Amino acid sequence: MLRARLLATTSAGLILALAPILPAQADHGGPNSGPSASAVAASKARVKQLEQQVAAAADAITKAQNRLDQLRTRAEVAAEAYDRAQVLEASAAQSLAAAQLVVATADGRVHDARTHLDTFAVAAYEGGTLSSLDAIVTSTGPDAMLYRLGALDAVSRSQRDAVQSLRAATIYDRVVRQQAAARLVQAHNATTTADHARRQAQDAVATATAGVTAVTAAQHRLSVTLAQARRHASALEQARLAALARARAKAAAATARRLAAQRAAQLRAQQQQSAGVFVSSGGGATVSAATEQAAVQQAESQIGKPYQWGAAGPDTYDCSGLVMWAYAQVGVHVDHWTGYQWNEGEHIPLSQLRPGDLVFFATDTSNPDTIHHVGMYIGNGQMVEAPYTGADVRISGAFRPDLIGAVRFYNR
Repeated sequence: MLRARLLATTSAGLILALAPILPAQADHGGPNSGPSASAVAASKARVKQLEQQVAAAADAITKAQNRLDQLRTRAEVAAEAYDRAQVLEASAAQSLAAAQLVVATADGRVHDARTHLDTFAVAAYEGGTLSSLDAIVTSTGPDAMLYRLGALDAVSRSQRDAVQSLRAATIYDRVVRQQAAARLVQAHNATTTADHARRQAQDAVATATAGVTAVTAAQHRLSVTLAQARRHASALEQARLAALARARAKAAAATARRLAAQRAAQLRAQQQQSAGVFVSSGGGATVSAATEQAAVQQAESQIGKPYQWGAAGPDTYDCSGLVMWAYAQVGVHVDHWTGYQWNEGEHIPLSQLRPGDLVFFATDTSNPDTIHHVGMYIGNGQMVEAPYTGADVRISGAFRPDLIGAVRFYNR
């Protein structure tokens, strides 16, 4: 029961987290549009979730392995303690055997002392009690009397020695027996306790080993699912990029047809602007304010992602790449270059700026050929931009000294 409970504690949480995460069906916005942005985002979110679970599994394996190492050390200590207890019990048994030899010798001493004492008892019974008065009365002269007194004193001392020897031998016999038996009982109890601790430690090691095996298997299953999810997310993203490329290619033909007329209109507009009059560059109706606001929301959703030259999302961007990606999410297809984007919409005065319009920056504000940066106006004098290498997508002030003009994309 204890082993099952420990095993459940070790791995149950991770194993329960292994609910199948199957690749979702691609969400297509139309027959030719490919997977939607939401489908790609959901697929990537699924990958991140699995990555977190795999990392958690690796952490669980590390902790379980550390616990196993500790338990193995404890088991080794318990096993050594058991071995020591067995040695001490064997030593106690040997001591008891030696004590039994000593006790046998002591038993001989007790027997001799009792025999000696019995001799005096028989003599006293048969000849009467010896006393100094008997020695004097029965003596036949001074010499005989002295001899009898000496003999009486020697007998008395021998009798006392016999009694003392019997008492000492009896006490020694009892003490040796008790001490040897007590030591053997203590040693046996210590061996029993050590054996119990050894068995518990071994059971704990077996449980921890099973736990490590369980979490390792769980991590393997998670890793397989993660690999599948990554392949699915990559396939969705590639399909979406391919669909966007097809859409851009389709729009490019229409753009090419407009460019000649736009350039001519722009030339006339520049000539008139140089005379102090502003005119539209032409090219058709511009996108609605609602479409522009939706593009702003898309661009702002990418705030915090890093700048990368030539990138157009969905993880990194350059300035024109961020504009292209944001407008592509709302169905407006533009090219990935500030020079094209400058000519893909109506040039509007700064006084008519609204959120979603593009603001362009140049090294020479009188020459559009020197444009080097573009941002998306969001109102209140601010824009969202992908600034430069080392910085992330952010909100910045729009009215810089190098501001050359503003464009509102055509609706196409």
